[in-house]
Amino acid sequence: MLSVGDIQGCLRRLETLLRVIKYPGYVDYSGLSKGEPSAFLPLVSFALTSFSPPLAEQLMADGLELTGKTDLRFTDTLYKVLRDVFHYKPILTKQQFLQWGFSQRKISFICDIINLVLQKHNQLKKETSISNVGEVTLLFKSFPKSKMSYQRYRGKSK
Repeated sequence: MLSVGDIQGCLRRLETLLRVIKYPGYVDYSGLSKGEPSAFLPLVSFALTSFSPPLAEQLMADGLELTGKTDLRFTDTLYKVLRDVFHYKPILTKQQFLQWGFSQRKISFICDIINLVLQKHNQLKKETSISNVGEVTLLFKSFPKSKMSYQRYRGKSK
């Protein structure tokens, strides 16, 4: 846990993670440092819906739609995702997350979410590449091997 009052350190950590996920939008550092909910919601929304298409597809398949919702409904679904998909218990309640204040905890919370998204993204990418390798292997195994053509290639004929 970070020391109490180290908001600048938390913001630097968040900034690093936002660079990792290539966050394209404006970051309201003033709002983040005051704990303004409207400064946090776009960051979470991008991490869960835009950064990782495989994760977004998995959430949609699980019936956890995050786009086109009010802040309250988005937060409700966010907490379901954290509980059901990531098995993560947030350090803030939904009410605390949607009110002003708790800036250091909110920044730490957002950093945790981004780290969870990165881990899940890498896991899903790995699973996809393994399944793709399996499909290629199956394609090669589906062609019958001709003993005759192999023997001709090796210079042996019957």
